[in-house]
Amino acid sequence: MSMFSGFLQRWKSVDRSHRNEFHRLVAASLLVFGVIVGCSTAEKVSGGEEFEGWRQEEEYDVFYIRRSGHASEKALESENIAMLQSTCMESARLQAMDLIIRKMVGETVEAQSGMIDGQTTGLAVNSIRNGIIKGDVVQKECADRGQDNDWDTCECVFYVKGKGLRKKVELEVSKITSGG
Repeated sequence: MSMFSGFLQRWKSVDRSHRNEFHRLVAASLLVFGVIVGCSTAEKVSGGEEFEGWRQEEEYDVFYIRRSGHASEKALESENIAMLQSTCMESARLQAMDLIIRKMVGETVEAQSGMIDGQTTGLAVNSIRNGIIKGDVVQKECADRGQDNDWDTCECVFYVKGKGLRKKVELEVSKITSGG
């Protein structure tokens, strides 16, 4: 008698209510596993959208970026959760401010199938920061990424948006790269 037929014979001898309970347990376990696997990616926001890059939202062009931050030494020493959270989020915001424009320029240059040097990139970033994007980047969401939910490290999503923003960035990059 094979192992499977032996198992099947024993399974049939188990009371029906116990078999139904086993099926419910397996179904619940699969459901929990599916939820954990489905929610465990840091590359996506709700709705399956990626964190970084251009999006069209209603009549606005929106550029998203994700940045990590770290709490300050003073906050770490104080162990004050509010201070840890605020300094971690501020660290991520400061990193995002320049990088969001650099990524916008980089994606624009790639879309135009070109390359520019560091100096030209710097000129484009400054021009866009001082002209097109006068305001600050906006924080969409932030989450603790530490082991103990203590905000020593965090990850935040930031964005800039505007009507025709993508086209304005493309025009500015074209002006800079063509020497105009």
